[in-house]
Amino acid sequence: MERGAAAERFFSDKEVFQRIARAAAEYPGAQLYVGGNAALIGQKLATYPQLVVLLCGPVGPKLHELLDDQIVVPPESLQEMDEYHLILEYKAGEKWGSTQAPQANRFIFSHDVSNGEMSALETFVASLEEFQPDLVVLSGLHMMEGMGRELWEDRLKEAVVAISDVRNEIPIHLELASMTDREYMSNIMQEVIPIVNSIGLNEQELLFLTQVGSGPHSELVSWEGVPDVGRVSDILLWVLERHGRTDPESEADLTRIHFHTLAYHIIATVDGHWGNQASAVMAGARVASSQACGLQEVDVTKVTLKAPVQFHSSYQEPRESLTLNPSNPVTLWHRGNVTFHLSPVLVCRQPLRTVGLGDAISAEGLLYSELASQP
Repeated sequence: MERGAAAERFFSDKEVFQRIARAAAEYPGAQLYVGGNAALIGQKLATYPQLVVLLCGPVGPKLHELLDDQIVVPPESLQEMDEYHLILEYKAGEKWGSTQAPQANRFIFSHDVSNGEMSALETFVASLEEFQPDLVVLSGLHMMEGMGRELWEDRLKEAVVAISDVRNEIPIHLELASMTDREYMSNIMQEVIPIVNSIGLNEQELLFLTQVGSGPHSELVSWEGVPDVGRVSDILLWVLERHGRTDPESEADLTRIHFHTLAYHIIATVDGHWGNQASAVMAGARVASSQACGLQEVDVTKVTLKAPVQFHSSYQEPRESLTLNPSNPVTLWHRGNVTFHLSPVLVCRQPLRTVGLGDAISAEGLLYSELASQP
């Protein structure tokens, strides 16, 4: 909260969590929403009437009732009890004791054992052949962090096998989320990220990736204010070069990263693999503005610009000096065979909800993305 950073943690004591959840449910004004990264991404995709979404996460009766009609849930994914995630939303300037939030954000905690154990993994694998998807979106790996090394080590290996079994022509997007276990993140970075085509993440997750992998700017403890575009660009390039397919001879599949922070978004892609990324990054920025304000469209009277007007393509020389152009707001630059598209975000002055914004941003960006056919 002191840094205004989004965070999510596993609450290990089941009984205490249930007492807190009951008290929260009885609190005046408490509201129930669809929760979980996969369900939230599914909900956003389902707003497009031509799409049908298969959701393979654990689904209780209340969640099933809240889901869009275009979301199909396999019978094996249904369970008798719902899993609850508690979200503490705070506004810019709000205080908790002596701590004051510099910007609006949220803290999420749960005792979600079903997702933490990846109980729907086998259902997901079994459903692929019949459903024949055009896109696979994976999320929730962060939930395993609280389950202990013995469980996540085995389940991560099983997840890698499952991902590897998806047909090559089907793009796979991985949505990352808040983590603190360096060894667990290292395993995801080494084993999972290279076998997906695309990842989505925010500034906290990007910084943790480079800290764990001793990449560029890994000496930073945290971001100060709006993350420096040059530093972000350096880390994105490093991830694609180290764990992606910038080298045509590489066996890695990663060719796209959708990065989002409050003030701006960047999509970095390896040339020749993705198209329409200017529209994709704009679509993500637009939904961040409208959804935070609780509106269908962006209302210019309720937003403000926090993105830097001038910035650099790298933190180190040689680097290109870049300037936002209001008449063409997506800024483009190249580094080797990687292309970067940056869009500023019209930041909601008084956000109603911040939870689920990252999922909506990534979903919208994927909808506008075109996957180039490979020889």
